[in-house]
Amino acid sequence: MTTTLKTAIGDFRGQIHDGVVQYRGIKFAKLKDQLAAPEMISDYGKNIVDATQFGPRCISAEACAYEQDVLIQQSLDMPPTPPMSGLDCLNLNIVCPDRVHKKPLPVMVFVHGGGWIIGANWWPQYDPARLVQLSAQMDTPVIVVNINYRLAALGNLTSQELRTAGYPGNNSLRDQKCALQWVQSHIELFGGDPQQICAFGESAGAVSVLMQLSSKQPLFARAISMSGTPIAFQPLELPRTEVAYNMIIKNLGLENASTKERIERITTASPDDIVNATPMMAPLKPYLDGNILSSKSTFKSLAEGEDSIENGTPGSSWCKELMVGDCKDDGNIFLNFMSLGLETHKSGIAARFCASIATAARKAGAAEALLEVYKLSSSTPDDEAMNVILQYVSDIAYIYPALAFVKSWPGKSYYYNFDYPNPFEGRFKGQSTHLLDAAFLFQNYNEKLEPSGVAAARALAQDFIKFANGAAPWQEYDRKKGYTRVYNEHGTHVVESNGWHEQRRDWLARLAEEGEVDLDELSRAWNKFLIGQ
Repeated sequence: MTTTLKTAIGDFRGQIHDGVVQYRGIKFAKLKDQLAAPEMISDYGKNIVDATQFGPRCISAEACAYEQDVLIQQSLDMPPTPPMSGLDCLNLNIVCPDRVHKKPLPVMVFVHGGGWIIGANWWPQYDPARLVQLSAQMDTPVIVVNINYRLAALGNLTSQELRTAGYPGNNSLRDQKCALQWVQSHIELFGGDPQQICAFGESAGAVSVLMQLSSKQPLFARAISMSGTPIAFQPLELPRTEVAYNMIIKNLGLENASTKERIERITTASPDDIVNATPMMAPLKPYLDGNILSSKSTFKSLAEGEDSIENGTPGSSWCKELMVGDCKDDGNIFLNFMSLGLETHKSGIAARFCASIATAARKAGAAEALLEVYKLSSSTPDDEAMNVILQYVSDIAYIYPALAFVKSWPGKSYYYNFDYPNPFEGRFKGQSTHLLDAAFLFQNYNEKLEPSGVAAARALAQDFIKFANGAAPWQEYDRKKGYTRVYNEHGTHVVESNGWHEQRRDWLARLAEEGEVDLDELSRAWNKFLIGQ
């Protein structure tokens, strides 16, 4: 059944189904060309906007089935895959409760993950219809918005040549910011409250949400980071950005072309040509541009309060509350991500890892202390070493950075641990895998879960909905007592813990607290090890 919403900026035809109204594929920005900065749309003309179908997806390798089958380890029914477009991909989906409300509703804006190289707002694992249904059942209704943003080459390609020509780069973050500004400007027309926006993201989407705190303009009232912070996924320095540019120029056969010819080719290339010219290993992340993104976060800067309004994080003044969480085994994402990862370099991995730690650790005995608590040596067999290294990266890239942000946040902050074991057949069955919390959150796997899994999924969603509505989902994080929300197969409970309880390791924490290791050194060492240095 369709319905038409008449608004001051245009009329939108959506679909009513199972107690929600869905408006799909609404363009929030236009582009002069596929590398240009986004320009927000505020007038949709006199013709009715057909918002009953998903809009075009951004140019990238299509990986919805890969994420379901390999990472989550369970598939869902797939709708038809939308076509790629370099110009018409900046669209969003809005899901509202199908009822009239006395006051505007809180809004949750989801920023998908995928390492800034894959992902889309149409993927069924992140369909928010059931989340919205649950919010209505709780009598704390919310509106949920899923956004697209440019990925891979068109999302984060930059170089001195491009910037000189008027292409500032950081399109992934610019697109996200533009989408958030669109929601602020127009969501009231759909029944939403522009003063009660909660941005939430998973993995690279989580990192992106925290990076948006660099904005001087307020973008949202609350933020949720699910398994991702800018500590472990640092923005690129300018020299590093030239590497990806040169790769793509070479693959497009433009080494001897003029600047004008190169830019014209990139800005007009077909989706398939862009995908084929972009190596999976190309460094295509946000970079420090001094505008959209002006500072790096480190363990040290957070601990010493340097991530302040004056030092590039003005969001700490306009974002009221922060929730940060992680999955116990987040590090497994590094085993095999889109044909990249540790699995392809497993032979002799223990010796290489030990050598990397020894090189990075400046303090005498630091490397030995670290390897001792993780029970790893250069002679550890490959399979055993791999499991230990995945435990270690869960700690250094996800758990400790999440805690650092929670502890440093000047306003109200909340910390959760998603420790529910993956119930699906596959390499990581029994482990709390990366992005499993996001898969559970949207309620789309409930028919495939045991009752304890459904309970965990429902509890997580209820807490997110409470948070978006401005209610305390559990006790605010306390630097002395902790107060960590834990979701596992035994139920949901809050522990007085700084992140360490019956299912969590405190090895690295103890070493850091005792001054045996420097977490920033170890974080940098991990990033170098990952790229073979």
